[in-house]
This record gives sequence, C-alpha cells and structure tokens, in this order.
Amino acid sequence: MGFKKLFNYMVCIFISGLGLFNSTQLEVRYESGTNNELLFQNGQIISTAFIGLFLAAFLIEIMMMRRNRSSSNHESKITEQDKPTNPKNDDEILIPEEDESENDAEEDVI
Repeated sequence: MGFKKLFNYMVCIFISGLGLFNSTQLEVRYESGTNNELLFQNGQIISTAFIGLFLAAFLIEIMMMRRNRSSSNHESKITEQDKPTNPKNDDEILIPEEDESENDAEEDVI
C-alpha cells in the first residue's frame, strides 16, 4: 500500500504545482492593488503550502517504507539464526529402544 500512497502524494504535488502556476499567471494579468491580484496571491500561498505539506508526507512515507523493509529484513535474519540445525535424515538421531522383557529373560538364564 506504500506505493499507492506515494503515487497519491505525487498527484497532489502535481495538482498543487498547477494551482501555483495558474495563480502566478493570473496575478500578472491584473493591475497591482486590486482584489483579484490579492486573491491570486493568496492562491499562490495556499498552493505553496500544499506542495510543502504533500512533499513532507511523501518523504515521511519513503522513510516509513525503508524502516518497515529494514525491520522485516532484520526479523527474517533473526528467525534464520534461531532455527535449529536439523539433520537431513531423522533416522540418524533416533536411538533404538531395547525391549525390557528380553533383557529380563536373558538375565534369568544366566
């Protein structure tokens, strides 16, 4: 889900950049000191704030993805180290059990 969030942040940064560009171009068309000029200057401020906000969120999401990736790699390394080494064949570790009744019968004979 991290890449989906990154894409959404990139789209929001792009849209904010378009808003900044449009506000800048529209401000130039109006005479200085008019209400329209002030309106588009406010649009520039708001668009710049959104760009900063989404850029910060984008960078934080990248840091979180790196942390999650490194922690999952660290956990997998720990689990690999904690695994006991098992022999290839289970028969190697089995010790045949002696039947007690046979031992008793041999002792009686001797």
